[in-house]
Amino acid sequence: MIRQWPLVGRSEELAVIAEATRSVGDRARGVVLSGAAGVGKTRVAFEAVARCGPPSARRHWLVGTASSRSVPLGAFVEIASEFGPDPLRRVREVIDALIGDAAPGAVVVGVDDAHLLDDLSAFTVHQLVTRRLATVILTIRSGETPPDAITAIWKDQHLDRLELQPLSPEELSRLVEQVLGGPVDSFTAERLWQYTQGNTLYLRHLLDHEVDAGRVTRRAGVWLWNGQPSLSPTLTELLESRIAQAPDSVRDVLDALAVAEPLESDVLEAVTGADALSQAESLGLISVDCTARPASVRLAHPLLGEIRHTGSLRMRRVSGRIAAELARKGSPDPRALIRRAVLTLESDLVPDSELLLAAASAAMQLLDHRLAEHLAERAVAVGGGPWAKIARAMAITWQERGVEAEAVLAEQAAQACGLERTQIAILRAMNFTLILGEVGSAEAELELLPVDDVNAQSIAAALRPLIQLVRGHSRTAVAMADTASAVSPGSDVATIFLAWVYVTGLGDLGRVDEIDAAAKTGYAVADRSPESGHLLRRLALQETHGYRLAGMLAESDAVIERIRRDTLDVPFEESWHRVMVGLSAMSSGALGDARRSLRDALAYLGPGDSGRMVKTFARTWLATVTAMLGLAPDARRELEALQWWARDPQACMFDPYRSLAEAWVCAAEGTCSEAISILRAAARREDELDRPAWQVVLLQTATQFGDHTTAGRLAELATVVQGPRAPAAAAHAAALADGDADALLAASRRYESFGDRVAAADTAAQAVSVYQGRGLRGAAMTASAVASRLAAECQGARTPALSAAAAPQVFTARQREIISLAAQGLSNREIAERLTMSVRSVEGHLFRASQRVGANSREQLIAILRGS
Repeated sequence: MIRQWPLVGRSEELAVIAEATRSVGDRARGVVLSGAAGVGKTRVAFEAVARCGPPSARRHWLVGTASSRSVPLGAFVEIASEFGPDPLRRVREVIDALIGDAAPGAVVVGVDDAHLLDDLSAFTVHQLVTRRLATVILTIRSGETPPDAITAIWKDQHLDRLELQPLSPEELSRLVEQVLGGPVDSFTAERLWQYTQGNTLYLRHLLDHEVDAGRVTRRAGVWLWNGQPSLSPTLTELLESRIAQAPDSVRDVLDALAVAEPLESDVLEAVTGADALSQAESLGLISVDCTARPASVRLAHPLLGEIRHTGSLRMRRVSGRIAAELARKGSPDPRALIRRAVLTLESDLVPDSELLLAAASAAMQLLDHRLAEHLAERAVAVGGGPWAKIARAMAITWQERGVEAEAVLAEQAAQACGLERTQIAILRAMNFTLILGEVGSAEAELELLPVDDVNAQSIAAALRPLIQLVRGHSRTAVAMADTASAVSPGSDVATIFLAWVYVTGLGDLGRVDEIDAAAKTGYAVADRSPESGHLLRRLALQETHGYRLAGMLAESDAVIERIRRDTLDVPFEESWHRVMVGLSAMSSGALGDARRSLRDALAYLGPGDSGRMVKTFARTWLATVTAMLGLAPDARRELEALQWWARDPQACMFDPYRSLAEAWVCAAEGTCSEAISILRAAARREDELDRPAWQVVLLQTATQFGDHTTAGRLAELATVVQGPRAPAAAAHAAALADGDADALLAASRRYESFGDRVAAADTAAQAVSVYQGRGLRGAAMTASAVASRLAAECQGARTPALSAAAAPQVFTARQREIISLAAQGLSNREIAERLTMSVRSVEGHLFRASQRVGANSREQLIAILRGS
């Protein structure tokens, strides 16, 4: 049970109430708070009563109840001394007891659930307000009929009426994080809001119960909600009270929506009857969207569906009736097919393997691979045969559970022949290439394809350049794709694979102007093709990759937003989207947002084989962004936890991401020379692979760490790599090499113009150091202001350049590296091994650093470094 629930998201309402309780002149002091049950009226009113008026004010809290409504002055039972025959006298006695000899404005009265007051109590409250004897704060429930005396309070404009709204998704998320004492996974926050619709009473009961049940747990430092809710008895009673008086016909409507929400009105009428639907709407138990044709019907509150016994025989029969009606209607929409299959499995009908297989294919088309796997599993169970097993393996593959998928496919390959064996070979080649990174095994599978199968060979012709792409041979891959395209791909899947090659390869080569046309070709096929629609997300990933390398961050963000709309509420795709949002935030310098999004993704995916590649990206970028924030121990921990996606060293297409992460972690630890060495080595590999856009990113980062040797190569790359990044990086490198602070500030503005604020901050910080070295104090202060602004916009970036510009540098760069490693507990020998130097050299640097600052011990050196 969670004990402390703070008041969150009501600051504006409390400000309005505070103003109303300060009213003077002809207006009474106070306010009427109204809202739905559970919206938080009582809590807000209680808080307002405690806050308003002078500290010494008399405060009274009264509550209207259904049981006291039949008793005159029932709300004042603890104040009225007796209940005699003269009601006006009793009212005067109550008022005297409340007010006494208090000064004007020194009495505050709160009345909760004023709609339940008896008439005499209501009259008393009316007198307190109209005679301005006290500050009065009332709460009433929307939709109820209060006594006339209470209604007159706001209708006659004695007090204003304020309608309290449910918490917004953002407010609910903040409340839950305060209650749980830590960050909450964004998908969990969204689900909590969807279930409760911002109703704080429902939220409290639901969250309490789910925490106690162990379904809301902390993983990787983030609170995560797994599974479906099981309502507590108290919450069930609260919800049952809303439908207690509903007739059986209306309950049939609620049952139907509990198993399949939303439903089209014609389907619901066929199952339950038109009169029942109208009555449910009049009782406020359902909502009808008449803008759709036919109208779409939902439960008025999502939790109303949770109290229906969805596993009962009654509900199974309801599911069967809806499934039968959907079958009769025969909608071509793949979502209707999926719904029909799911309802069939939950009903008293006999499931059909063909229906389940068709629904599994539709689920993959809509990117819901977990549902596709479930449907395919059930198809296998009811005799779907080898094709059902193949469908299951495909669904597992696209959840990036490559090892498990290969086990299923290998077993099938041993007993399959003909068309089945061909399909298995293609799937294994895809899995080896894209999920496991075993390019040699992928090529071996392609050799098994029959030479006379035109469709299979067209897919093979598209997979072979994709394999070269994974090997890092982007120029070769694009050339092979040109050849394959010239003879017509022959299948939608092959066209999508070739689009991947073009979009990624062109991005690696710096030919960013050609990416859009290639991507549009792939999207057009994915939009119209059921068999390849599930390949859409990876195409979007590769498109953002190319734009990011070029520095076209706005275009990258537009792709991420588009794919978000296409994959909204699809669980596994949601994790991919969070990772892409994290990359976008990191690229533009929103480091705190990036870290939150990437941690969310890892927490959501959990342990195990699922999401092999998405976990690789999430962990790699999380280590990078954590290092950018200067959190060296946390960044090193994330880097050491990284399990790389590829099992074959030849699968090196994403290796630069790992090199960047390693370099940033080393830089955060203070060893910039090691970071620069890592980046130089990575850039040389990219030069050998002929991927110039990657070279730009790697050398730009080395320049940010103070590498003065990159100007020549970046100048060459700026002539072949399109987009704003290459010329900005070349200008940055040249300015650093020349020691030109003005040019460094100009380069900073170029980075900022396309959105790379971390690079902009570092370049401005380097200008500070140059100005300081030349004794130009005023110019240094100007540059420092730019660097500080950019660091703040980067949500607390603490890079080596920013740290160097923030304080006078009492040590040389090498001395800072060695002392930084000593601060991490490394011995002189370990430092020497880390920096590939002799122990004697380490000792010499420490000795000279001690002489420089007058330190007498290793600990003093570390303290001086940390204070500088």
